[in-house]
Amino acid sequence: MKAVAIILAAGEARRMAHPKALIEHEGGKSFLQSLASTFGKAGCSVLGVVGKDSEAVREQHPGLDLVEAERWQEGPLASVKAGLEAALEAGAEVVLLHPVDMPALRASTLKSLLKMIGEADDVLRPEFEGAPGWPLVLSRGAVERLRTAEGAQVEPALSSLKTRRVPVKDPGVVVNINTPETYERLFGMAPRLAPPPKRRGKRAAPTATTVAELSGGSAPMAAASEE
Repeated sequence: MKAVAIILAAGEARRMAHPKALIEHEGGKSFLQSLASTFGKAGCSVLGVVGKDSEAVREQHPGLDLVEAERWQEGPLASVKAGLEAALEAGAEVVLLHPVDMPALRASTLKSLLKMIGEADDVLRPEFEGAPGWPLVLSRGAVERLRTAEGAQVEPALSSLKTRRVPVKDPGVVVNINTPETYERLFGMAPRLAPPPKRRGKRAAPTATTVAELSGGSAPMAAASEE
């Protein structure tokens, strides 16, 4: 079963000082690179969907497969469709959709979700303490239907699909690091760009508060990013 992870990183990031894909997570890695590593550890091929600031994202991530969402300004669903088309061309049998501003999920969570996907469900969606999370794990049939959905936002397009919620013990599935305030609560500093690939590991990485602590506070819960 070929699983392809689509990391959605095409938006404008109006509330952050930098493009989300380029912000430093941990160990000198950007949000995008950190997520690509996590999905790779779970056995997934990885596609990043870029739009706004695509040239800068490509320069920072020369080793990643990146797909251009030419109509990203029309809304998140346009970016999703660009990723789905590329995933199908790559022979995906299962697709995982994930926003770039949620880099803290665990590879073990992804492996568990992939073991559970079957013909009875269109979509598997993790939840943490009752809150819906990400990634969305889509069957091949769900991918085919979602790529023809109308509208601009992702959540309404999911309403026609059969979704099964899966409780997990990973708070990383529900915490969005999508504002400067959230980033500072996690890392104790303002958002900053990850170092260029050749310089990673040569400066002190941000020291993160545990995601469990953040999820128990006032951090925003997961939602499809509209940026």
